[in-house]
Amino acid sequence: MNKRLGLALAAYIALWGAVAAGIIYGIVLAGHSAWVGVGSAFLLFLFVNGSLAYRARVRQFRLEGKEPPSYFRFLVFPEGFPRFKQDAPKFDHFLVGIGAALTGVFFGFCGVALAFGAEWSRIPQPMLVATLCVVLAGVGALFLYLAWRLVAFGLRKRSPTNVA
Repeated sequence: MNKRLGLALAAYIALWGAVAAGIIYGIVLAGHSAWVGVGSAFLLFLFVNGSLAYRARVRQFRLEGKEPPSYFRFLVFPEGFPRFKQDAPKFDHFLVGIGAALTGVFFGFCGVALAFGAEWSRIPQPMLVATLCVVLAGVGALFLYLAWRLVAFGLRKRSPTNVA
């Protein structure tokens, strides 16, 4: 990256930091939660950056002689509509598998911790709590199974489809 582009990027990030700080400060000053301000600053960031990207993409399409997409479709699907029935890259399977594994460990831990941490003699409906513990642990096990399948599929070597 050249020095001029780095300086422009730093100035852009500093400008957005100042704008976000001002939005958050104003919303907190108005009596709302700071998270409302953070969410508002984030939505403004997405809208403005999406608009700038749309202008650049429209200019590119017009130079190529193509019809540009509509504004709202570009904001929601900047890469175009998702193509179903198409294999995802192996790295995506691996990342989603890791996320599913973390979710499964969390749900399994919650179910087991609730079962072992409960004072069963003081609970008015122990069957309901036991069912909740089993359901949480079961959902965790399902997520772990999904993670195992996704990671195994992501790590598997694929043979070319055009070879007999």
